[in-house]
Amino acid sequence: MKLVSGNMIWTEINNIPEKYLYLSEDLSCDVVIIGGGITGAITAYYFTSAGINTVLVDKNIIGFGSTSASTSILQYEIDTNLIGLKTMIGEDNAAKSFKLCHKAVYDIQRMVEDLNDDCRFAFRDCLYYSENRGEVDSLKDEYDLREKYDFDVEFIDKEKGAERFDFPLEAGIYSRKGSAEIDPYKFTHELIKRSIAMGLKVYENTEVAQIKSDSKGVIIKTKNDFSIKASKAIITTGFEAVNYFNEEIVKFYRTFTIATSPLEKIKGWYNQCIIRDTNSPYYYVRPTLDNRLIIGGEDIQIMKRKSKIANLSEDSPQAIEKYNNLIKRIKYLFPNIPKYNIDFRFNGIFGVTTDGLPYIGEYERMENCYFNLGYGANGILYAVLGGQLLRELYLGKESNDLKLFRFHRPGAKINTGE
Repeated sequence: MKLVSGNMIWTEINNIPEKYLYLSEDLSCDVVIIGGGITGAITAYYFTSAGINTVLVDKNIIGFGSTSASTSILQYEIDTNLIGLKTMIGEDNAAKSFKLCHKAVYDIQRMVEDLNDDCRFAFRDCLYYSENRGEVDSLKDEYDLREKYDFDVEFIDKEKGAERFDFPLEAGIYSRKGSAEIDPYKFTHELIKRSIAMGLKVYENTEVAQIKSDSKGVIIKTKNDFSIKASKAIITTGFEAVNYFNEEIVKFYRTFTIATSPLEKIKGWYNQCIIRDTNSPYYYVRPTLDNRLIIGGEDIQIMKRKSKIANLSEDSPQAIEKYNNLIKRIKYLFPNIPKYNIDFRFNGIFGVTTDGLPYIGEYERMENCYFNLGYGANGILYAVLGGQLLRELYLGKESNDLKLFRFHRPGAKINTGE
């Protein structure tokens, strides 16, 4: 499948800060991380900061996969709302999942403070809203449950919405804490730079051809016939990781994104908050620190790997239509928007689990292999949780929180391929 397509904002506004060698010798280490996107970089940071001898490899250029097409919206809110998740895994576990995501936003802040660059990190408020009068009661119930667990939320009715926004809404939940934005490409490279200073070894253009694992450890073979011997392997390759399973653990979609030129202040956009609606698929809007507007959505499910949508070309009529729909959505949301240009348009593949939670931990058919698979809109926050939980697991301090994200958990229906 074609992972990303278009002119991605993050790789355009950032120079490639570092080029890494490809593996040209056999190595041994404690942990080898397969995947050099933002999830691999976060995982490597947590492991090297604990003094664990770690090697990271990627088959392409570091950060040029899904990371380059991420909208990097950091929200404690999970795609499956709190009430919906409650019905799947119970109220305590649902609230715990939301709380962990909330904490992860502030963990990223602490990580940024450990770097030599702010990575364009900034806290934002966020709005989750509906245009449908029939969803007012359900949003009020969602608000009540979030308030019960001390999330800093405000219920927005139609009248209050009209005071703050230029688009129509029937009801919404306004969250004042637990959301932020970041430049994912810069963050990835700054984390790797910091991890290298702590002992990490990084190899790009190094494709893993085979993973041999048993009770003694792991040996990975690269395509150019070198090997890395480790006690554990951690797979952080996102959609490509499904090749290791005989089960269908995730559904894939292609999502479309555009980014405007820098804008003057937009009327009717309260506090330039992050915006997400209740539609399915939903639209999402975020600002940038240089006053661009990024909007995404128009998702299409990928049914087959060799389908047109799985390998969509940037100039295809279908892609152009999706971008045009996003432009129309901007005008709908912000009818008084100043003049602007579309500077970037791109699309990428993302995965969705049944319950909206990631897969973190061990898989019974692959000994001594860990997985950090942040499927869903909260991928960066899930990567933080995975880096922390897997580090503790490696050090023999397994957390009960790991059970929330295990394979074959309640709420995540897996279809066997047998």
